Amino acid sequence: MPAEEAVPRNEVPIAPGPGWRLGVLYGPAVYGVSAAAVALPDAARHLHASGPALAWILTAYAVGIGVGAVTAGRISDLWGSRPVLLIAVTLLTTGALACAVASNLAAVVTGRILLAVGSGAVKATALATAAHLPASQRPTALARFGACLAAFSATAPLAGAVAVGWSWRVALALPVLSIAAIPLCWPLTTPRRRREPLDWPGAALLAVVAAGLLLTAQTAAQHTSAVTITATAAATAATALILAIRSRRQPGGFVLDGVLSAAWFRRAALTGAGVYAGLFSILYAAPHLLTKLGYGTTHIGLLLLPGAAVGAALARGAAAAARRLPARYVLSAASLLFAGTLCYAAIDTGPIGVAAAATAAFAASAIAQMLLTAEATKHAAPGCGGGAIGLLTLATFVGGGGGTALCAALWQHGPAAALAIPALLPAAAAAAAWRLHSQ
Repeated sequence: MPAEEAVPRNEVPIAPGPGWRLGVLYGPAVYGVSAAAVALPDAARHLHASGPALAWILTAYAVGIGVGAVTAGRISDLWGSRPVLLIAVTLLTTGALACAVASNLAAVVTGRILLAVGSGAVKATALATAAHLPASQRPTALARFGACLAAFSATAPLAGAVAVGWSWRVALALPVLSIAAIPLCWPLTTPRRRREPLDWPGAALLAVVAAGLLLTAQTAAQHTSAVTITATAAATAATALILAIRSRRQPGGFVLDGVLSAAWFRRAALTGAGVYAGLFSILYAAPHLLTKLGYGTTHIGLLLLPGAAVGAALARGAAAAARRLPARYVLSAASLLFAGTLCYAAIDTGPIGVAAAATAAFAASAIAQMLLTAEATKHAAPGCGGGAIGLLTLATFVGGGGGTALCAALWQHGPAAALAIPALLPAAAAAAAWRLHSQ
C-alpha cells in the first residue's frame, strides 16, 4: 500500500454514518448551555437568586466542560476512548441526580459542574474519534457532525422550554441524554490500551487556572471587593506561571507545551473563545429580555426555534463552503456576521433583534466547532490529537464563561451595553481566524 494511503494505527475503522453517530453523542452537551439558559428565569424564582449570581449556572458549566474535555482528551490519547466514555457515564448520572435533589444555588452549581465534566469527556471523545477517522472519510464525517451539532442547537431552546414544563431542574440536567448515544458510538471508539502514566498534577493545575480565570470574572461581575478580585487574579496568575514552568520541564506532561506555543493553536483558541463568548452572552441575555416583554418559557423556546433552525442550515452550508474555500474565510465571515447581529440586538432589544443574534450565535458556534476541530486534526502531532482538541475546547469554553460574566456585569448599565461590548469578542475572533493561514 502506498505510504500516503496507509491508515495510521490510531485510526478507527469506518462505520456507517460515523458523523451522525458522533454528532448525536456530542449534541446533548449543547443543551447544557442553550436549554439551561431558557430555564434561568424559573431557576431564579425557585432559588431566590439574582441575575449575576444566577450566571454561575452557565459559568460553572463552561469551566467544567472545558476541564473535562482537556482531561478526557489526554486520557484518550494515552488509554483509549472507551475508558473515557465509562467515566463520562458516571459523571453525567451523578450530576443529573445532584441537580434533581439540589435545594440551593450552590448545590445546583455543584451538580452542573459534574454534568459539565461528563459532557466535556463526551465532547472530547466525539471530537477525537472524528479526528481519527480515515482521512478519505473525515471531511464528510465532520460536515455531518457539524450539521448534527447545528440541529441540536436548533432544538435546544424548545427542548429547554419543554423540559421546564416538567421542572426547571430537568432543563438543567438535559446533557445526561448523551448516555443514550454511547451504544451507537461504542464500535467507533478505541479499546482500553496499556495504561501510560498521566500527569495528574498538571491536570489539577490546569483546572485551577481555568476555574481561577472564570472566578475572577464572576466575582467582578458580582461587584465583589477589589481586594478579593485582586487576590483571586494573583493566585490564578501564580498558578498559571507554575503550570507554564512545569510544562516546559515535562514536554510529555498533561499540558502539551508544543501545542500551547504553536501559532495555529493560539489563533484557533482566540477564535473559539471569541465566538463562544458572544454565544454565552446572547444566551444569558435572551431569556431576561424576552421575559421582561411578557414571554413565557415555552414562548421563548418557540420564538428562538425558527432562527435556530436557520442557523443550523447556515452551518450546514458553511461545511460545504469550507470544502471549496479556505476555512479562515468561512470562520471570519461567520464571526463578523455574529458580531454584527449582536450590535443589532443591542439597538433593537425586542424579539426580532434577540432572534437575529441567537440565529447567528447558533450558526457561528457550530461552524467554529467543526472547522477548528479540523484545524487541530491537521496540525496536532501523532498521539497528541485528543490533548490538542481538549485544550482547544477548554480555551473555547473559558471564553464562553467569560462572556456570561461580562454580560452579567454590564447588565446594570442596560441591555444595550451588555450586548454591544461583548460584540467586540466575536469581532476579535474574526481577526484571529483570518490569520489561521499563516503558520
